[in-house]
Order: sequence, then structure tokens, then C-alpha cells
Amino acid sequence: MTWNEPITDGTKQCPRCGNDFECKVDDLRNCDCVAVKVSLPVLKTLQGRYDDCLCPNCLREIADSAETSAA
Repeated sequence: MTWNEPITDGTKQCPRCGNDFECKVDDLRNCDCVAVKVSLPVLKTLQGRYDDCLCPNCLREIADSAETSAA
């Protein structure tokens, strides 16, 4: 699997924390990957590190820590 071919929506397990979450990759208006603002360089790092989507909590945590370290 690659980021160009994510598993479709449904229940997934976050590859970072292991928690289950509801993925909405097939409904981008409601997808957490779109709702949580993560910079392009951070996204590129995540794509290299993980095989699939992260849960909303991990995305928020990463976005917040990236924002804090940039300040």
C-alpha cells in the first residue's frame, strides 16, 4: 500500500498510536486529514514514516507540536 492508494474509508488502526478511528478519506469534506492543518514539510515526513492515515488525535498532536517548534 502507498499513500497514493490509501485504504478506503471505514475503521482503521492508527499506525502511530494503535487506536482505532473512523477514516473518511472517501469523503474529503469530513476527512480529518483535511480538517487538521499540517504543513507540507511535516506531511512529507509523515508519508515517509507511516503507510496509512493517522488518527485525528495524532494529527492534532503533530500539528500542534510542529506549530510550537516553529514559533
